[in-house]
Parts: sequence; structure tokens; C-alpha cells
Amino acid sequence: MRLASGEMVGFAWLQAYHPSAAFRGTAEIGYFLRHDCTRHGIGKAILDRFVNQAGEIGIGSILASVSSLNEQSINFHLKNGFTECGRFERIGRKFGRDFDLIWLQRIV
Repeated sequence: MRLASGEMVGFAWLQAYHPSAAFRGTAEIGYFLRHDCTRHGIGKAILDRFVNQAGEIGIGSILASVSSLNEQSINFHLKNGFTECGRFERIGRKFGRDFDLIWLQRIV
């Protein structure tokens, strides 16, 4: 993702959740934005684009995995139609703190 000035501010992807044909209708979304570029509508624009594209290619479920330390991302997903569907407790450690991995799902 680039600003009008051409400056890179982050990246995003929508990928198959699993290679098995049984999961063909499920994708995983991910995006990382530079901290000073959040809360400007960029994430929402990315999400809206991916949701539209997902529907066009037969994806009916989008998953996002988020660190429990990233409250801003959790709130963003919840505000945009995702619901928490799973949690791996104390799966990682960052900045000297244990964290959970939270799975969120949006039905398209």
C-alpha cells in the first residue's frame, strides 16, 4: 500500500486458509500498516476490497489471527463484522509478555 506520494505504508494479503479442497471456501486475511498510518481508513478500504473479491471468487468465510496484545486490531475486526471464534492461550511471547492468538471470522 502506498500513499499518494508513493510512500509505502504497509502490506496486505488474502490467501487460502488450507490447501485441502474441503477448505476451498475459506481464506485468511492479513495486513500490517505502519503505526502512524492507522485510523485513516486504509485498513477498512483493504478489508472492503478483499471482502468484495472474496465473494466474487467463492470465498464464504474469512479468518484473521490477531495477537491478544493488539487490542486495536481486535477492535477493528469486531467493528467490521468479525466475531471471535477461537483462542490459543499463551501461544507466544512478545516484549516480555505472554500473549494469546485470537482467531476471528467473518462470513461473507
